[in-house]
Amino acid sequence: MRNHNLSLNAFSRCGIYTVVVIGFWTIWCLLMVVWPQVFAQPTIRAIARVSIVLIPSLIFCWQENQQQSIFDYFLLRENWVRGVIVGGGVAILYFGADWLLNFDVKQSAFHFPVGFPIWFNFILGSPFAEELFFRGVLLKELCMTVGAIWATLISAFAFALLHLPQWLLLDNLFGFELLLLFVTIFFYGIIFALLVNLTRSLWGSLIPHWINNFILLAIR
Repeated sequence: MRNHNLSLNAFSRCGIYTVVVIGFWTIWCLLMVVWPQVFAQPTIRAIARVSIVLIPSLIFCWQENQQQSIFDYFLLRENWVRGVIVGGGVAILYFGADWLLNFDVKQSAFHFPVGFPIWFNFILGSPFAEELFFRGVLLKELCMTVGAIWATLISAFAFALLHLPQWLLLDNLFGFELLLLFVTIFFYGIIFALLVNLTRSLWGSLIPHWINNFILLAIR
């Protein structure tokens, strides 16, 4: 009974933290709509986007973890070589195949992304914060309470939900286009979770997440 209660409490805390993260980002997106000259300013937006996801991850680690270092809790130290090799290899295979099979990609021009907001938010900061929370906290904690399959699906669904406020409020996406984006991010969330479970390292998902976001901005 005690273990059941502990599992239920851990599941509830994961749910609360997820609601907090998505809720705060939704509020910030609303603020960017109402006062874009302040809250949508690129540097402020970048810092807010990263902080809203990163800070709850660190707080959760501080509250729940009494034994491990922060690097061990987030799976950043152990098996890191395996994570880098597998994550990097999967990213190279995926984008290499996309380049070979997709004519539009071959015809696209390469533009090296520049600017602090782009690198801090989209390329490096947000992927790092998202991996800490959705795979380093949510996936790992849920694996111990509901099992790997449900943990993978729930963490991937929450990962996709985080992107909804921007799509709806800032990008004005609806209908099939919105559904397609949601399913795509949900699929990415599943792949990232599988890579972490396979390698037992957050680098397994962090490396392809970084590469994916860099390529999305660089090739267009």
